[in-house]
Amino acid sequence: MLTDQEIFSATRRCIDMWNTLDLEATLDTYTDDVIYCDPKTGKRIIGKANLRRYLRKFFERWDMQFVVTEEYRLEGQDGQAVLWDCAIRRREGGPSRTVRGMDICMVRGNQLCRDEAFMETTVLQDLMKLEL
Repeated sequence: MLTDQEIFSATRRCIDMWNTLDLEATLDTYTDDVIYCDPKTGKRIIGKANLRRYLRKFFERWDMQFVVTEEYRLEGQDGQAVLWDCAIRRREGGPSRTVRGMDICMVRGNQLCRDEAFMETTVLQDLMKLEL
């Protein structure tokens, strides 16, 4: 069983890498057999190679900065719930909006082996409609 600090550190490192928009650095925070899901995927993404394809497109489209607001250990598991705010805008410019959300993260070693994100996606849809 991992300590709280080990779990929180692995998740924070992942969030920090998302904030860099560095695809390979972000992928290094996930296990090879990761299970990833967010409201925009429509399904679970299984494996780092599949996650790479998804994140490449996502990072090309969006500029984002996550700030952790709360984090809680999942009792009896190597995982946590992390609540966050994210300032997001289109990569080509335009206004920024804030999205609130949360992830349920499971950790193996110092990497996330499961990451399920929950957020309201209408903000992204609205940003895509704006003319630059």
